[in-house]
Amino acid sequence: MKRILYLDAGAGVSGDMFVGALLDAGASLDVVRDHVGSLGVEGLRLEARKVSRRGVTGTKFDVLDPETRAPVDQAPSAHPGHHHGGRHHGHGHHHHPRRGLREILAIIGEAPLPEPVTRDAAGVFRLLAAAEARVHGTSPDEVHFHEVGALDAIADIVAACSAFHQLGVDEAWCSPVHVGCGTVRCAHGVLPVPAPATAEILRGVPVYSDGTRGELTTPTGAALIRYFCKGFGPMPPLEMDRSGRGAGSRDYGILNMLRAVVGVLIEDEVMARVACAG
Repeated sequence: MKRILYLDAGAGVSGDMFVGALLDAGASLDVVRDHVGSLGVEGLRLEARKVSRRGVTGTKFDVLDPETRAPVDQAPSAHPGHHHGGRHHGHGHHHHPRRGLREILAIIGEAPLPEPVTRDAAGVFRLLAAAEARVHGTSPDEVHFHEVGALDAIADIVAACSAFHQLGVDEAWCSPVHVGCGTVRCAHGVLPVPAPATAEILRGVPVYSDGTRGELTTPTGAALIRYFCKGFGPMPPLEMDRSGRGAGSRDYGILNMLRAVVGVLIEDEVMARVACAG
């Protein structure tokens, strides 16, 4: 029997929403903390708490600011209106060093992590670096991350890989991805939504916007679903085992949550699928 993770990205996806959804579906925060702590990077602190959005409960996952111990989305340096799930696209905080791909891969590779977590965290960062390089006309090794190089995004990605493998699924699938609309302020100025790196990562993936203004899908969130998900389309027929919801931090007038459903596939070939390109 094939065990499936299905993600409903009707409110988009960010790194912390991805982690929150998988924690809500049964992954252990203690294990995630152990894995992130094994990176040996000073200042990484994690928190998860139950929250309610429009009468629906879910898990809000946060990386805490090393100086204030508050969630990073509450930092005074953040720009209002450009957050989804607690990450400001394009800006690490002033005390968060910018890191190149090689340094990030070294941090991950030298940590005593389970091999699948090491492999997948490195793979997600390579995907991000390749997208940034194509957008900016450079090579992946020359990319110095702004958003994804900050401590909170390193923690998000390792936490996401840890939580994914804890669920013991054989495959992951995702709905078409709601990206939002409008603009987002990032390191290179004000850019359209989806941001260029997000759009690059999601090439070949079905995306849409219903007019909800905001950056509903971030580069980190896009990279996680593109890396882990076999394809994008309707939910297959599942014998549901558990479900969870990962909450964002802002009210866009919609239920700002990523839903995760885990179950056993009932039939192998029932619905048409839109497979990932490449």
